[in-house]
Amino acid sequence: MQRRFPVLSLGLILVLLAVAAGPGFGRARAQDPVELLIWDQFTGPETEAVDAIYQEFAEANNVTITREVIDADQMRQTLNTALASGTGPDLVVSDAGPAYAGLLADAGLIVPLDDLAAEYGWADRIAPAAIQGATIGDQLYSLPLTIDLIGVYVNQTLMDEAGLAVPTTFAELLTFCGAAAEAGYIPFAFANNPGWQAFHQFAMTSNDMIGPDAMQALLFENRGRWDSPEMVTAIKSYFVDMREAGCFSDDANALTYDDGNGLFFAGDALMHSTGSWLVRDINANMTDFEVTMMPFPAPDGAAGSYWSSGVGSAFYLSAGSSPEQQDAAGRFLDYVVSPETAQRWVGEAGFYLPLEVDTTGLGVTPLFQSVLDVLESAANGETELGYNVDVLAPPGFNDAMQNGFQAVLAGDKTPEQQAADLQAAWDEGFQSEATPAA
Repeated sequence: MQRRFPVLSLGLILVLLAVAAGPGFGRARAQDPVELLIWDQFTGPETEAVDAIYQEFAEANNVTITREVIDADQMRQTLNTALASGTGPDLVVSDAGPAYAGLLADAGLIVPLDDLAAEYGWADRIAPAAIQGATIGDQLYSLPLTIDLIGVYVNQTLMDEAGLAVPTTFAELLTFCGAAAEAGYIPFAFANNPGWQAFHQFAMTSNDMIGPDAMQALLFENRGRWDSPEMVTAIKSYFVDMREAGCFSDDANALTYDDGNGLFFAGDALMHSTGSWLVRDINANMTDFEVTMMPFPAPDGAAGSYWSSGVGSAFYLSAGSSPEQQDAAGRFLDYVVSPETAQRWVGEAGFYLPLEVDTTGLGVTPLFQSVLDVLESAANGETELGYNVDVLAPPGFNDAMQNGFQAVLAGDKTPEQQAADLQAAWDEGFQSEATPAA
């Protein structure tokens, strides 16, 4: 199913520079009213901006949009069934990649977007590696909307009050965890129920251990192994060494992602390792704190300390929608990646896009700007970004990550066993041609 070929470095995927704004409404609006049902995962403070962006298109294009907001866990549980039964959305915003869009594509539930991409010239606007990350086999099955940067948030206000220094090495990190606990804080707001959260922790440590070039070769060319000594160290560092150093709550496997966010928002935890999608929630919930973001400190023997990055939210188009709805959906998708709308995604919704965006006058917060600076540095070739693993891996590999990392964190499985299981799942996915396209 999958055709594999070399990819560009993620360090080239973003150009966050000023561009001339222009109209983005595509073809003339349909003469007859068209109804579109859209499911998205925008449950945070950005939701009002999303409503406004959707409504602007609807009013200008004789389209009625019904929006349903569904959190990520519920989306993964219900989307396949809803699309198969004909009760699902015409457009859905979810995760790109083989383990997500790929399953729906294999089932014939979503349609390729290559014709729309050619018609509207999306390749001229969207960063090449973002297009590649949304490609399954040799077909584009989703329209990338956001780009994610994964690292570690730091409550600098509380760190300063407690007299604690921000760790820059892994050894310092383990020492910090003990000092933070003695000061009455949870060092890391890590929450691993139902287990997908660990994807991001492993992405950080594995990219650090082998470096972005080797990770690219492993993900896209099947050169390298997931059961190497470096990957064992990547697993052990986060899920064993940090646990034993008291970096997490004792019940981390029982805490949901929202639970972990709540610990950080309330100032109970000093650090939180997750993605840039949380910036808008931090800005809304932590107005009394200065929060910064940094890459994860590299474990011993690592190639370096790297941010992880990859396609975040992406739009799919249902195969069950009528031709009129698919036509209207195509115009809508072109609208959401137009220069004018891109400014609104950044300035009003707080999204990071794989597009050129004029941020002049948008009044972004220091934390938001710091992420933009990293992405702009990557676009300029000054910063090398690692890869967000789960959005590029086959479904079975993600299952092995989700279940296995919980077991390692609980002490029921060794890092060596987990690494072997990851390699077995990768081999099975690769042999069944379920591995990522580039």
